[in-house]
Amino acid sequence: MRHVAEESEDIDFIIALIYERSRIRLHEGKQALIKARLGKRMRHLGIGTLHEYCNLLRSGAGQEEITGAVDALTTNFTQFLREEEHFQFLVKHALPGLLAKGQRQFNVWSAACATGEEPFSLAMYLAEHFPLADGWDWRVLATDISTKALATARRGIYAAERIECLPVEWQRRYLQIGHGEWEGYYRIKSPLSSRVRFEQINLLGAYQQESMFEVIFCRNVMIYFDRPTQEQLVNQLSRYLVPKGYLLIGHSESLNGLAVPLNCLRPSVYQKK
Repeated sequence: MRHVAEESEDIDFIIALIYERSRIRLHEGKQALIKARLGKRMRHLGIGTLHEYCNLLRSGAGQEEITGAVDALTTNFTQFLREEEHFQFLVKHALPGLLAKGQRQFNVWSAACATGEEPFSLAMYLAEHFPLADGWDWRVLATDISTKALATARRGIYAAERIECLPVEWQRRYLQIGHGEWEGYYRIKSPLSSRVRFEQINLLGAYQQESMFEVIFCRNVMIYFDRPTQEQLVNQLSRYLVPKGYLLIGHSESLNGLAVPLNCLRPSVYQKK
């Protein structure tokens, strides 16, 4: 019984720690997921029990490992062109309506970029509709709390099955085919990848952005947060939107009932007042 009670206390500690650091709420039903994902960290560190691992996290020596725990427990599912109508809205409606006459420079923020598929999808859409060769100067900021996911994103290398959803002509235009040991993999070509800047950010922490953004993508993130945290997050992001700028969220998310400076134009599409 002592072992069961001890494990329950350890799970509660992990849930509270992840909420404190990322505001992601792991429910008690996630015990199997927590133990499985942290098991990999424990084996890597040579730690035998969850209780020992929690003691490490509580200690001064374990502060760096907290980042490893957050990386392990934050879900980073994504894919190229996910919820593609958002990208179409960006290039056909949002930017044409926002950009002043003669304005050639603008910024887009992928605020929970995971392993990079979303910001690179943004860059492909922008390259198609706002070609750099025509004098356009745009940048994509891509941020995430997970250092592990960002390491994958910065490499810009994806297995063949990950890029199958991209149009064939885009694969030729924006991807470099791997050979030898990299056969079956594709790399984002540098003219495109150089337009995307990756940065580690806790969206609910203290941070400052040098630029304002015409459009911010923050999709399929708020489903992990409680309503007060959602409100805090959206208000923080809204500070960096230009007047009339857009915030796009996931189709399963809603800002209804939140005190935020945005108007809902359609499901998952909001505009700064």
